[in-house]
Amino acid sequence: MKKRNLYLLLMLFSAIGYSQISVDESYTTQELVEEVLFNSSCVELSNFSQSTGTDFGNENGIGAFSANGSDFPFQTGIILSSGYVVNAPGPNDDINSDGDTNWPGDADLEANTTATQTNNASSLLFDFVPLINQISFNFLLASEEYNQNFECTYSDAFAFIVTDQITGEVQNLAVLPGTTTPIEVTNIRQEVPGQCDAINEEYFDKYNFEPFNTAADAAIDFNGQIVSLVATGEVVIGNPYSIKLVIADETDTAYDAAIFIEAGSFNIGNVDLGDDILISDGNSTCEGGEITLITEATTGATYQWFKDDVELAGETTNSLLVTEDGIYRIEVAFAQSPDCIASDEIIVEFIKYPLFDLGEDQSVCDNSSIILDASVSNPDDLVDVTYKWLKDNVEIVGEVLSTLSVTETGLYTAEVDSNGCIATDDVTIGLASFTVDLGEDLNICDQSSIELTPTITGEDPISATYLWSTGETTPSITISESATYSVVVSINGCENTDSVAISITDLPVVDLGDDFKSCVGEEWTLTATTSEDGITYQWFLNGDEILNSNSSTLDIIITEDFSGVQSYSVTITKGACTGTDQVDVELYDVSNCIISQGISPDATPGFNDSLDLEFLSDRVGGITNLQIFNRYGTIVFEKGNYVNEWMGQDKNGNDLPTGTYYYVIDFASPDDVYGPQTSGWIYLNRSAN
Repeated sequence: MKKRNLYLLLMLFSAIGYSQISVDESYTTQELVEEVLFNSSCVELSNFSQSTGTDFGNENGIGAFSANGSDFPFQTGIILSSGYVVNAPGPNDDINSDGDTNWPGDADLEANTTATQTNNASSLLFDFVPLINQISFNFLLASEEYNQNFECTYSDAFAFIVTDQITGEVQNLAVLPGTTTPIEVTNIRQEVPGQCDAINEEYFDKYNFEPFNTAADAAIDFNGQIVSLVATGEVVIGNPYSIKLVIADETDTAYDAAIFIEAGSFNIGNVDLGDDILISDGNSTCEGGEITLITEATTGATYQWFKDDVELAGETTNSLLVTEDGIYRIEVAFAQSPDCIASDEIIVEFIKYPLFDLGEDQSVCDNSSIILDASVSNPDDLVDVTYKWLKDNVEIVGEVLSTLSVTETGLYTAEVDSNGCIATDDVTIGLASFTVDLGEDLNICDQSSIELTPTITGEDPISATYLWSTGETTPSITISESATYSVVVSINGCENTDSVAISITDLPVVDLGDDFKSCVGEEWTLTATTSEDGITYQWFLNGDEILNSNSSTLDIIITEDFSGVQSYSVTITKGACTGTDQVDVELYDVSNCIISQGISPDATPGFNDSLDLEFLSDRVGGITNLQIFNRYGTIVFEKGNYVNEWMGQDKNGNDLPTGTYYYVIDFASPDDVYGPQTSGWIYLNRSAN
């Protein structure tokens, strides 16, 4: 039941996105071994015991863990620590130095490693009887001593001590791969600049602190960790064994370490499929061939084959016919222990056929040559590559290189052999015939440059070379000057040419002047000013063509039904080129262009708010001064360069009361209607005095 709870927690925490491992201390010793480490009936297990901090007045150093959605290499498993497992989960935000000197070390650990004076030992012990002759499991070491300092000289210790209870033979499985050297922090490390060189660096995984990695994102609260390794040991089938998994601090109680053992990784099977079948070993065959994989047949055993971890349906015998690269695995259940699954896997490689392409059929000119190239595109997949060339299915004696110079028409074939695996391709060489076309002569006026690219018909232009009249040798050129341009195209020694005349003209420019306002009843003559000659005109109103408007001028009358902004435009045309300009015309707000006899800034907000003289200002080149007098002859408001600023306020910006006021207006130049100066009465209407 606890096992199911562990996996339930794993799924729950993964779903909500936590990034640190979690630890479960509720498992008994027997449950840790049977339900987490083994989860199998393949071996006979007994005599479960453990020793840790809780036995000596400290806290617990043994438990189960789950990756909890983090990037930790093992999803679930067992943790043994020289500190408190409750402090094992990340982030890596402090140094774990748990435990005191009342928590002793372990004599067996010291006897099977280089460690002395150990403290804070956590150990897990049990007996087993193997059904096969080799056991194995996956583990990794994590330590606070990986701090870019201590790994040079200090290391805590751990061991996996297996004892044959009949022969008394003892072996430590926690050793460097391929050696009998106990693993320590000091013999698996990266370089520490200025202190020590790297050693067995390939077995070191990572530091869990800056600048190497983000400490806040660390799955575990240890400074560093090694990669997942496999502990293996030879055993005698049927003999009773004991195993002791143990870790401890050395010489002190500081800077704790932990070992993590992957759940279910205790391997109780030993099926042998033999050596990998690799191209480099010379025991492969060509793609499309067949290889038979076979393991020893065992009476009563059942079999299941897998390819790249995918079950092969129906493949349930002790042999398998293989035709593809892959990693193949067989799982075997023995009759003596039907719930036990033993497995082995093998890498199978087939010799790849050479990959090459002679390309499309080509053409050759008289007295010229073409180079055919059969160089392979997958040289890293091939061994002992040789070449053979044929013309019209007859071998060309002496042609054994990857390239062939061809001067005659015919069918050419290349045979490329890699360790007996032969691939072929052929190409037909004919007489060359092609045309070059730069298109019709062009007269352009709406762009400063143009790209010229010849169209080649009759041959593949991939092998073409170019020589332009400009001296350029690219497939295309960009030109910005009027001239006649030509190109000579060469394909496999054959040449052809074409030319084109390009005229680049600037767009004609026309100017209608600035936008303006008008009074109702005024007449205007719009003039299209241009330096071009030999042009035609067409006028438009709001985008619509004005009939019979084909001269350089257009007379318009501003009528009472004139509203909004009216856009007049003209387009001039010279050859294939056109130019255009537009002028916008709108009425003054005082469309009748008469000085108002009254304003009502409060009574009618937004309408007739001010004494608007914009029409007069435009007409006379500016109003030099406006004076407003009350009925007593006192100046109450005055403004130079006036347009429309008086809204019934006095000199200080205060509202004047309702009443009749007198104005005097001075013009920058005499007005046809009002002369150089005008005056009169104006009524100011307020909604409230």
